[in-house]
Amino acid sequence: MIKIKLHSATDLITNSSTVIFTYSEGCTAPLKEMINEILKSFGVEKTFDEMFDTVVLNDSAGDYEEYYAENLYADDEKFPEGVDKDTDFQKLWDDVATGKVKKPDWFKKVEEQEGRYDYYRRSTYLYIIPKDEKYAKLAKLIYGFLYSTDHEATRDG
Repeated sequence: MIKIKLHSATDLITNSSTVIFTYSEGCTAPLKEMINEILKSFGVEKTFDEMFDTVVLNDSAGDYEEYYAENLYADDEKFPEGVDKDTDFQKLWDDVATGKVKKPDWFKKVEEQEGRYDYYRRSTYLYIIPKDEKYAKLAKLIYGFLYSTDHEATRDG
């Protein structure tokens, strides 16, 4: 599994602050298209989807557990997909991040939610899960390419 922090940035400058917004919506389609074209140009008859699974998630299982506890099912009568009163949210998150479990639809609501204190959406990450160990090095190279830039900033004031 390779964790990728997505960072398409747009700068917004106002009278009092500078903010760099990050997005992750629709991130996998351009990645898949690029890798598929590279594979095709070298005569490789595999596709990205045959080699990897991907999932976008918040960085912390706690974000999902907090959302569940505070907003959805505090009465324990109705549970979202993949959850019951004994759910270990860290295990659920780990299973989704490693491709063992399909990402529950309700996770998307958590990822779109603004932070309680700063009103920004939390950072999301792209996880690339090789379907065979022989693709692990390629996943690491993709990660290295995407994160070859190393500066992000927010200035307030």
